[in-house]
Amino acid sequence: MRPLLPEWTLTGRPEAPTAAARQAPEAPTASVFVVDDEPQIRELLATALRRERYDVEIFDDAREALERMKRDPVDILITDLRMPVMNGLELIKAAKSVRPTVGSILITAFASTETAVQALRFGADDYITKPFGLDDLRKVVNRVLNRGRMQRDEQAAVRRVRTEADTLRKRTRQVDEELRQVRADLNLSRRELESRVRDLEFIRELTGLLAREDDVHRMLHTTARILGTRFDAHVVRIELDLGDGVHTAEVQQSETPMPVLKAMGPALLNRARMLPEGAVRDVVLGYGQPLEALAVTVRLSEQPVGGLTMLRRAPTEVDDDEGDAFLLSLVPQAMSVALEGQVNRRAAERNALRVAESIIEALENRGSLFYGHSRRVARLAGAIAEEIGLSPRLKQVIEMAARLHDVGEVGIPDNVLLREGPLSEPEVSVIRLHPVIGSQILAPFGEAAAFVRHHHERPDGRGYPDRLREGQIPIGAGVIGVAEAYDAMISSRPYRHSLTRREALAEIRANTGTQFHVEAAEALLALDPEKL
Repeated sequence: MRPLLPEWTLTGRPEAPTAAARQAPEAPTASVFVVDDEPQIRELLATALRRERYDVEIFDDAREALERMKRDPVDILITDLRMPVMNGLELIKAAKSVRPTVGSILITAFASTETAVQALRFGADDYITKPFGLDDLRKVVNRVLNRGRMQRDEQAAVRRVRTEADTLRKRTRQVDEELRQVRADLNLSRRELESRVRDLEFIRELTGLLAREDDVHRMLHTTARILGTRFDAHVVRIELDLGDGVHTAEVQQSETPMPVLKAMGPALLNRARMLPEGAVRDVVLGYGQPLEALAVTVRLSEQPVGGLTMLRRAPTEVDDDEGDAFLLSLVPQAMSVALEGQVNRRAAERNALRVAESIIEALENRGSLFYGHSRRVARLAGAIAEEIGLSPRLKQVIEMAARLHDVGEVGIPDNVLLREGPLSEPEVSVIRLHPVIGSQILAPFGEAAAFVRHHHERPDGRGYPDRLREGQIPIGAGVIGVAEAYDAMISSRPYRHSLTRREALAEIRANTGTQFHVEAAEALLALDPEKL
């Protein structure tokens, strides 16, 4: 029998702990179940992992480990492949049904690609082949733990989005309740009651409209345009500081430009911020006629972040001043629901993006990805998107997806990913899992996840993973696919020389419509050479 752990030396007596260490032992970093029917292997694994400050439980029977898992949570399951009654693959599959988030590592003496593919299909997160050393075990366990933390971060992001949706529903119910209270208020006149009802219905519709908008700039312009029409305002200006810079929107409905609002707006908002109702109205003389200036403060998490101001003709005796004041006081509530969702969504996306970028950097540092490839693809994809004429928002999404297009390679075993030269057919099948894994990692980003999943699709239907054709491939995926191919062609690899730029462009031209998305490839071919 080959030695299991030739690099480990478990002889000798450990040094006696100091008094400080006895008083404050370090907490375990994670809980680990070790399942193996060979006592010596179990004890060796347990000893090594405990030295790494893991909380280790050992089992000789897979069924016993499974029952224990039903009662107690566990972070990592390490199991041998060959065991009586229930083998390692069967145990991993059953464990995933009991604890879906448990990380699983398969130990096997048969280091074949078929075994790796079968392990991944049964839900194994990684595997390690005998014999192996302490460094090998530490790397695999750390990789599985980091992947689990990343999945938990994604789940937390999903929970935050769901919380935002619940908040929106609660706010909508609150507006509905106010609507019912207004209708039940018999002290209001019929005219006042109908006016209040219309205002609340207006605010509810505005809340729903803004909540569906995923771009802050468009959200503010939509609000300014709707309020300009509703209040018959000459000009409406919104200015908000959301923590990532000041966002402004201004809508002019008067034929005469009125820049005075930009100058007087901050003073009006300062006055509004000091009042309990957060709103102020004043009559000013401007452009040879009396005008009414209105200002209302917008708050997020009870903190003022700016507000909206407007100018309109001065009211007359028949105007419904009180009704307008009531409606204006509700506008910040409608805006805050959508803005808080935006702020929370951006924070969740920034956190997830940092995690994904750290994975890309780790892959480049360990040699799994060629250094700088992802950044070059992102830059080129942005230039292609601009050449096509895509919107700034979509261009930004494409650049982010291009930067992270290979993040799924974190789920591919090193012995396959780092192989130089041609791969076997089963190894190619494993490599082709990376767009799927990447899209799962980037699921909170919506469009970006779809672009990553499909960036290896081809117009002729011979791509992967879903064999989409030209009309089915998202434009962002087509842009990333042609940008990645171009960068790969002009970059040297251990198994081939690089092409010149002219040769690479000729290759792309020859394969446009079969391998490369037509619109994306034609845009790349039309780029200024300085942008390539």
